[in-house]
Amino acid sequence: MQVLIEAPFTVNDAQEENIKSQLNDLLTYNDRMTRAQVYFKLDDGVKPNVVLAEIQLHVPGPVVFASDTAEDFMDAFTGAYNKAKRQLRDSKDIRQDHQVNI
Repeated sequence: MQVLIEAPFTVNDAQEENIKSQLNDLLTYNDRMTRAQVYFKLDDGVKPNVVLAEIQLHVPGPVVFASDTAEDFMDAFTGAYNKAKRQLRDSKDIRQDHQVNI
């Protein structure tokens, strides 16, 4: 899976590997995921010193999108990651229910 990370600040190698590792763990919920894009944005104008993390996961069907804000960018990423994971897990459960009922 291809992982793209865009940030207006420097993300060190260890943090980048941590992000990629967590996103690769999501393949257990949908192994046909082709690409993950992570965007970090600073200071949206409403809350100063806040980082917005957005995750887009490209899977067959609708794109999975999740976002979260926090003062630390890794905390914001973790919040968005948990939301994306929940969406993938729920869609996997729905797919399995439909396969059982057919």
